[in-house]
Amino acid sequence: MTGDLRLDAVMKSIDVYGRLAFGGQCIAAMAILAAPVIFVAATVAPFRLWDDDRGEALFFWLGGWLLAVLVGAGGVAFGAFCWRWSGDWITEWPGYAVGFGFAAVALGVLAWLVFAVDMNPYVAFVTTVGGLFAAGFLVAGHLGGTQVLPDQRRQRALARRR
Repeated sequence: MTGDLRLDAVMKSIDVYGRLAFGGQCIAAMAILAAPVIFVAATVAPFRLWDDDRGEALFFWLGGWLLAVLVGAGGVAFGAFCWRWSGDWITEWPGYAVGFGFAAVALGVLAWLVFAVDMNPYVAFVTTVGGLFAAGFLVAGHLGGTQVLPDQRRQRALARRR
């Protein structure tokens, strides 16, 4: 009985860490998905806006590439940092699919807020990233792999009754 109480306390603390980790991994997925978008935009946009003989085009072209590499590397690094505290349920494919799906929606919302609503880009970024983290934090306990522990407890209880 004492072992079950200690297991419950440990599982509750892991649940909080796992939820925080999944929210962070959603943000990392957003950065990983944003990197190729930034790369393509930095490749095309400067030469569509300016002629080839303008210094601004070269500056934004190379600067955009650098930004894309830094955002992608930052996303991978942050994802690896958060992965340390994620539970096994996050590392299964449904967890990755949900995280990248949320990240893709967040990127779309960010683009909509910046270009269609004409919101301040900093406010739009903070709002979108905060909403993505909150969505990841809230949905983390409802992914398929989180039911493994309650299923194991039910099986253990049934085994004791026999």
